[in-house]
Amino acid sequence: MVQAEDQKTLEYIEEHFGTDEALGVFFRGERGERYSLEESESMFARLGDKCPDMYSVFPDETSAITCTNYAVQVARKLKGRTRIFGFANTDNPASRVAREEIHPGGHDFAVVDDRYLVDPWIRLVACASQQMCFDLQDSKDAALALDIYGSRACWRHMVEAEANV
Repeated sequence: MVQAEDQKTLEYIEEHFGTDEALGVFFRGERGERYSLEESESMFARLGDKCPDMYSVFPDETSAITCTNYAVQVARKLKGRTRIFGFANTDNPASRVAREEIHPGGHDFAVVDDRYLVDPWIRLVACASQQMCFDLQDSKDAALALDIYGSRACWRHMVEAEANV
């Protein structure tokens, strides 16, 4: 049974990291133009292949397609409660990320309160899981996290990524 405080944490994580809008993602054009998510979607619908090149960024102007940057966004918002972990696929071949080549080379993500694995990238960029927060103290979530992210023994604490927090 989920305790009230645990439920609040899960709701907070979903509310603040579960969508591009919540994360403040927007698009930049090649010449630095700023486009909201709605503007870029509308432009793409109108212009299709003729749509000018754009790239998605966070409010700090870092790439919104890079898994490490998603983990950094979580760590910034939950400062002091978050550690960033990652793995190389060659070091964690049993993970679904490696097995299905969800992310070539490896993957980074956040762990909050040494309990909640938080990975908006897996939902919003890779579209490989609708769930993006896994309670590692919940047996079902822990089993799902083990499948997707492999054994915790294969994870490496990404101290250098945390330096950007």
